[in-house]
Amino acid sequence: MVFRRCPQCGSTSDDKYGFCIKCGREFAKIEQTENSCPLCGYENPDEAEFCVKCGTPLIFKNKTQIKPIVIEKEVVGEAPVQKGSNWTKWIIIFGYIFSILGGILGLILAIYLVTRKDPNVRKHGIIQLAIFVFYIVLIGALYLTGSIPADVLSNYQQLIAGNFTIP
Repeated sequence: MVFRRCPQCGSTSDDKYGFCIKCGREFAKIEQTENSCPLCGYENPDEAEFCVKCGTPLIFKNKTQIKPIVIEKEVVGEAPVQKGSNWTKWIIIFGYIFSILGGILGLILAIYLVTRKDPNVRKHGIIQLAIFVFYIVLIGALYLTGSIPADVLSNYQQLIAGNFTIP
């Protein structure tokens, strides 16, 4: 991109348009050499690094001095995996067992696992919560369709309370 100064209004415009964007005056075609100024078009002496008329850097002269920026990127196979302790592995195993059995302890262990920072452990906690929610939805659907009578729930509550006599 080459900017030029309009001789009529003095504003700078991009040379690719061929006209001043402020007043519409047509720019004279300039053949770009390494000594011509990209802003005003003035032909500078060979030893000049900047335009002697307007002070603009001579970008065509410095083209050979520009070094490319090299970005080195290291590709890694997978993110480092945090090793869980044996304690965490046992909590995951017991969490699945209690979630499948449908106990409140399974819900507590699932919530504990969801709050951990390790994404693998968190994934297991979410799966256990999904199992627990599935059981709640299944029991609710069976109760609403009449497949489970209401007295079964009261018998279950008596069993939990320690009253082992079933009417």
